[in-house]
Amino acid sequence: MVTRTEMVSWLRESWVKALVAVGLLGVFFGNQGFRSLVRNWIELRGLSREIAALEEENSRTAAQLKELRESDSALEREARRVGFIKPGETEYRFEPPKK
Repeated sequence: MVTRTEMVSWLRESWVKALVAVGLLGVFFGNQGFRSLVRNWIELRGLSREIAALEEENSRTAAQLKELRESDSALEREARRVGFIKPGETEYRFEPPKK
């Protein structure tokens, strides 16, 4: 059987633990600084992913630019893709088929 002093001691310890827990929750979630820190950390993760994607795109573009500078056939292929023709060539245009 539990004595009265043990019960009072247990209740006092429980109240202290509960107050400490509530205090910590108040510090973490009621504090603008902590919420701002979490928000900034989430934004940092997103920006890091975006930077990685842009660096990858930059590498691909640099490789494509190098190929265009070093290869005449690559340059001609891109020029034809955007619609350029050589002097003296005849350009034929076809209408798309009607459905």
